[in-house]
Amino acid sequence: METLILKIILSSFALIGFYYLFLERERIFKFNRIFLLLALLFTYAIPFIPFNSSFATTGQSNLIVGEPLQDFQQINIAKVASVDWIKILLVIYVAVSIFFLIKFIYSIIKIKFLKGEKRNYKNQNILIIDKNYAPFSFLDTIYFSRKYLVNNQIDERIFLHEKCHIEERHSTDILFIEFLKIFSWFNPALFFFKKAMITNHEFLADEYVLQNNYDVGNYQHLILNEIKISQSFNLTHQFDFNNTKKRFIMMTSKNSKFASIKKFALIPVLAILFVFFSKKVQAQNEPSSATEPNPVKTENQAVAIPIDESNATPAEKEFIRASEKLFKEYESTKDTIRKKRAQDVAVPTTLPPPPPPSKFEQVPAEFPGGINALRNSVATNFDTSIFKGDEGLLKTTVYLSIDESGNISNIFAEGENKQFNAEAVRAITVANEGKVWKPAIEDSNPVKTVYKLPLTMKFEGPAKK
Repeated sequence: METLILKIILSSFALIGFYYLFLERERIFKFNRIFLLLALLFTYAIPFIPFNSSFATTGQSNLIVGEPLQDFQQINIAKVASVDWIKILLVIYVAVSIFFLIKFIYSIIKIKFLKGEKRNYKNQNILIIDKNYAPFSFLDTIYFSRKYLVNNQIDERIFLHEKCHIEERHSTDILFIEFLKIFSWFNPALFFFKKAMITNHEFLADEYVLQNNYDVGNYQHLILNEIKISQSFNLTHQFDFNNTKKRFIMMTSKNSKFASIKKFALIPVLAILFVFFSKKVQAQNEPSSATEPNPVKTENQAVAIPIDESNATPAEKEFIRASEKLFKEYESTKDTIRKKRAQDVAVPTTLPPPPPPSKFEQVPAEFPGGINALRNSVATNFDTSIFKGDEGLLKTTVYLSIDESGNISNIFAEGENKQFNAEAVRAITVANEGKVWKPAIEDSNPVKTVYKLPLTMKFEGPAKK
């Protein structure tokens, strides 16, 4: 969600920045109006448009060490805290959206509840009001103060100005951006879009008046006389619009020599934004000999299973003795472990018995540097080149027997694919070479444990273009 919001904000600022730098000073008012509307639609749609690379490849494999969901109490607590924070942000978002919705509705009601005399003036709906407001328009109606009606006539320049707003439906542009503000008030670029839209609407209305052969100087003088009258209608176009300096400059300016070129300059800008901010459909690469570890969410994703020898069953005692025997064998040959291939590693087939009930809460054993360090080391040493690449989803669970001193006494894997089991054992064995764990603690004493570490890898198939 954060990425989506960031894409909308950055693309919005990029396009409104392009408008202010290249288009605002050109007399291409209708083009600018279309640009501003489409730019808004583009910025809100682009994060959802899928973009495929011209080269689609498959065959990438990702090794996942540990599982994203575990039953540890501390993880549940962290998740609850995270959910609460999300709820707080959601409440803030909804509250601000409701505020802007109420403000939007109030602005419409404030205009619609104005009382006055309705008339049809030159095939145009007008409302003559008694309050001293400057002329303004909203949707299909022009609002005039009674003082502007002289001998049942309205100054033609003022009428034409507001008529342009009505005929070209400028109010719908403002309503559209105010509607966007309700749901995406977090985007500050909307303020600049609205300001640019209203200014452009005024340029269009001024041009419409001057096309009827009215003197520019007299028209500017009329605008200056109306500036002293002000009102606060958020959704309207009012005749005494205060961006007077820009309007006066635009009335007498001409297009630059590069006005047409600037229009085409928009194409590469849109292309760049499309590439960077569209919804990516990631192409996958060929399998490599080393796999990057996946990002992890929590520290405690592996499960330590305690074994209390004093309360162990005969089968559990047999497993402990077998683990100690294998540990001694491992100590005598650990200097050659790195040279072994996966097919040379013997994978025990006997799983550890379930842990007996314990009266005390156990602190799990810990790899030097934490679980993330273990993941990184295992992923670095895991050799994917021995696989064909079409194995699909492979899973295994590796069990590490850890004694009271933190030494590994046995490593074995349980999974359906023997080759994957063997490579998992080899990679974890190499990762633990020369490493001493922090032993598990129970009732303030170090105890023997079996550490459970799930591994998952997905192969998409042979690489192809």
